[in-house]
Parts: sequence; structure tokens; C-alpha cells
Amino acid sequence: MSILTRLVLVMLACASLSLMANISKAAAHNHQPSHQAMQSEKEQISPCKGVEIICAKTVTSVFAPNGDLWRLWALHSSLYFQISTNNGATFSVITRVAIDKEKISARNENRPKIAFDKYQGVYLSWVTPKEKKYTADVRFSYSSDYGNTFTKPITVNDDNLLTGHSFNEMLVTDEGDISIVWLDSRLAYQLRLQGKKTNGSALYLGKANYRTNKINFSNEQLANNTCVCCRIAINYNNHGELAIFWRHIYGDNIREFALLTLAQGESTQPTPYQISYDHWKINGCPHQGGAISINDNNHYHMVWFNQGDVGKGIFYASSNDQGKSLTKPISVGVQSAQAAHPHMNTNGNNIDIVWTQFTGTEHELWHQRSTDNGKSFTKAILIATALNGSDRPFIINKDSKSYVSWHRPKQEHLVQVL
Repeated sequence: MSILTRLVLVMLACASLSLMANISKAAAHNHQPSHQAMQSEKEQISPCKGVEIICAKTVTSVFAPNGDLWRLWALHSSLYFQISTNNGATFSVITRVAIDKEKISARNENRPKIAFDKYQGVYLSWVTPKEKKYTADVRFSYSSDYGNTFTKPITVNDDNLLTGHSFNEMLVTDEGDISIVWLDSRLAYQLRLQGKKTNGSALYLGKANYRTNKINFSNEQLANNTCVCCRIAINYNNHGELAIFWRHIYGDNIREFALLTLAQGESTQPTPYQISYDHWKINGCPHQGGAISINDNNHYHMVWFNQGDVGKGIFYASSNDQGKSLTKPISVGVQSAQAAHPHMNTNGNNIDIVWTQFTGTEHELWHQRSTDNGKSFTKAILIATALNGSDRPFIINKDSKSYVSWHRPKQEHLVQVL
């Protein structure tokens, strides 16, 4: 080989290395998955076996007070969980929740829930579909020994009617005060028996505390005419009051979002505030719930999805007076790319929003952040893709850091710091 030929080969090699380095830097700067990462994800798709998490349709992830990350899913009429001590890098062996088998709803907006107190208590809530279509009960079980044993499940709704009780959400305080909210159709069921027309369902709240032997859940109706199949969002404000954010039916099937904060010590609750005014008139349920996160200054932050005459897509807005007034909603994501299913979390003045988009063949997970309490947001970045469908994304919090939890069936459950 001549000296000239060798020099040409060396120059080509150097140019190739330089190009690869620049591509790598660009990918790192843009926080976008590289081609190699995408190819690796494709190689991970495989048929599910047994009770592995990739076989599940939904996954619920929560950090326990001690820093452990729990993930919960349902398969074959059973609940399973795993625990990670390193923020999701690795997980323990799969453990089945030791209760009798029963049907468990685990799809899209409706999935099992998990919460904790500060005394090693683990709280589970889920929905069991009944023999008639669109009927179900809200169920509950408790562990006082960090998941080694669980109590015999009980039904939270107390009406004993074969009707809808579903889309449960649960929060538990450090001292074990349990709040479960759900969509309840007992009133609609009774009105139909009287030959009266109904529209939507109702919002119900159940409270209990197993640590103080208050094991019978209360059942309190908070609102009527709620959309029947969009998940509810709940959060405590810095006064310890429960804030509830849900899709409500206004007028002639106008599906908008409403917000209610349960005032402590008052016998009657205030009227919910209407939050969105996108004018989505639809005689059906969108299967698109919103999200709420409240920071230490009692500033309420909310995201939602609508397809109305006035507003289409994902929107973000905030309120410093519990929903009485609202900032001008900001559009999030690309409407033409089917941006949907938003979730959010706040840490001080930092606000993180995640959502999904669809390319026609792949689902994408996107992220946007504000560092000034919602006044402005960084450019949206692509985090990951799903090649075989995807679950809703959720943001979970630990030590003032936000993590995204996104399940991709037959592929991987993604847990990543934002």
C-alpha cells in the first residue's frame, strides 16, 4: 500500500470519528434518543411470559417514604409488585399480593393504586368489574408490615348496588388517613329505576384510617354530573386540604374540567370551580383525565386535554386562589401529532409536564419544564418511544426530583429522572 493511500485512509477515518462525535454531542444536547437507542428498544420487544411486568397493560409506580420505588400491576386476577432501592435501575423479585383472586380493572385511565404511611403501611385500592357491563366495585386492602401480608379486601362503596363504582384515586397521609375518590353511578341507577333520564355519574369520597381502627369507609357525594370514564386527579394543598380535579358535564354534554378543594372544618363544601372553557361537546367519554400538582406556596398547577370548538389539545394553567381565578391556558405539545394524556409535577418553582404523541407507527414520550413557576417553558424534548402501544405516562416525586414512569407493553417499564 502506497504512502498516499495510507494518508487518505487515515484522513477518512478521522473524518468519520469527528462526524460520529458531533452526532453524539448533538444527541446529548437535544436529549433525544439516539438511533442506537431506538434500535436497542426494538430488540427488546418480545412475547410476554408468565406474570412479568411487560405482560401488563398498566403499571402504577410510587416512591415510599423510605425512598424505595414500588411498582404495581395486575395480571390473571392478581396483583403483583416489585421494589427498587436504586430509583428503578433494578428491581426485586416479583411478589404476588397475598389475597384471593378476583377480577381487576387495569386499562388506560382505570388502574390499581398504591400509597404509604410513615409506619411501613402499604395501601392498595383497585376496581373489580361485576357480572353486568359497566358495573364495578371499588376495593381496598392494607398491609401493616410493608407488603409481607395484606388484609382481606373490602368494598369501599357502601350502597350494595349493581352499578358503576370506578376510576378510583387514593392518597394517604403519613399518619394513615386514607382518602379514596371515585366515580359513582348509584344516583343515576336510582333515577333510571324511576324512569328519569340521567347524564354522567357522581364524584364520591371515602375516608378511613386503619391505624386508628376506623376501617369502615365513609361515602360522601361531592358533585353530580361527572364524566363517567376519565380518571380523577387529587393532591393535598399545604393546608392539608384535598384538592380534586375531574372532567365534568356542563349544560348539553359540554365536557370541561372542574376543581374542588375540600375545606377543613366546614359542614358544606364550596361549589366546584370550572377550570377549562374549551367547549368540547361530545355525547361520550374521552378517556382523558387531567393532572394537578400543588407547590409549597399553595399554587395550583393543572394540565388537561380537550377537543373543543374553542380549544383543542393539551393545556396548562395555574391558580393562586384554589381555582377562583386562572392564568391564561398555555398550549402544550403538537396537536397535529395527537399530543394527549398529559401529567405533571411541581418541585418548588420547577414544573415538569409529560405527554404522549403518535407518529402513525410509534408512540412518543415528550417532556417540557418550567423553572419560573410556569411563566415560561423550555423547548419540548423527546424522551423515548414505544413500538407496541403504550400506557399513560406519570410523574412521581422523590427528594425534590421528578421521575417519569412510562410503561410500554412487551417492551419495558421506563423510569427516568427528568
